[in-house]
Amino acid sequence: MDTSQKFDIPPGVPTCLVPFDKGWDEQFWATISYYELNTRVGEQVKVSSSTITIDGFTDPCINGSKISLGLFSNVNRNATIENTRRHIGNGVKLTYVRSNGALFAQCESDSAIFVQSRNCNYINGFHPTTVVKIANKCSLKIFDMEIFRTLLEDCSRRGFDASFDLQKMTFIRMSFVKGWGAEYQRQDVTSTPCWIEIHLHAPLAVSFRKIHLSSNIEKFQWLDRVLFTMSPTPRPISSIS
Repeated sequence: MDTSQKFDIPPGVPTCLVPFDKGWDEQFWATISYYELNTRVGEQVKVSSSTITIDGFTDPCINGSKISLGLFSNVNRNATIENTRRHIGNGVKLTYVRSNGALFAQCESDSAIFVQSRNCNYINGFHPTTVVKIANKCSLKIFDMEIFRTLLEDCSRRGFDASFDLQKMTFIRMSFVKGWGAEYQRQDVTSTPCWIEIHLHAPLAVSFRKIHLSSNIEKFQWLDRVLFTMSPTPRPISSIS
């Protein structure tokens, strides 16, 4: 928790100081995966540049500030996917503000992009699974670390399950050209021809823990640190949990 703020904690509730560690932003702040329908295509890309453009072109240059989806090959690609890829164009520009952990998405494509971010939906009072359409040259804040900070501090008082559920905020899904959800024919992102998943490292990245074997010390991300200090969930783990 942030010790610069004061919180009213009921008497008798056990507490544990879990400091916020900014060491995560020194290099890679996210991992981006590209999908066509329900298949991941190509390698996952770790992102360090504060601004990155994801377009539909075939720029072969090794550039840490650009991902050209036209270079990704898929032998099972169908005509719908091919047509969608042709309309990605300039794609989307992501801007990550390291000083406060905010992430913005600006549509550079002539076709709209569609974003599902639980953090963004919370900010705007939408249902958690709402998919937001971003038109050409429009920008949207799709993650706010300060909001996540507030939610984590609240959920940490309500137990393991409430805190663990926050991991869903660390994944942002974005489709190109075609939308999905309640307002569209496609109900799930895995039914869209071309989409990406952005996994934010700062708030939670359990699979990206850095383990220093020489000193036997683990560097946990912030939410992971909070979960680590809590008692496990009282609900039994099953194949459908």
